[in-house]
Amino acid sequence: MKIEASAKQISALLQLADLDQSADPPTSEAGRRKREALASHLPRQLLDRYQLLLQVGRAPVVVAIEAGTCSGCHLRLPTMVESMTRRSPAIHTCPHCHRMLYVREFLREGFQADQGESARRTEPASAQRS
Repeated sequence: MKIEASAKQISALLQLADLDQSADPPTSEAGRRKREALASHLPRQLLDRYQLLLQVGRAPVVVAIEAGTCSGCHLRLPTMVESMTRRSPAIHTCPHCHRMLYVREFLREGFQADQGESARRTEPASAQRS
């Protein structure tokens, strides 16, 4: 499963996950407002998937791909899943533990502009037409 997400949305999702996993969950009014503000930056589909995994106790909910493995369950990802995840900023699902996967490189400052431009230059003409 793939859910399109920008680097800013992935970052907001990670902040939301950190807030929900903290020792003091957001019970105060300020904490609830901060959580709502973070959630407002997320597409409904992404937020719904996050909430479902959180409710079933799949913590941490959002994990990075590290050396070809899911950093949640530490199992090797199928090559196709890893390849699709590394192509564009999006949230994918680990086929083993169903956690939300992301690639850390997409969160780096300026990564998208640099990679997007070079990817367009190196794509074959047939891929550019579709």
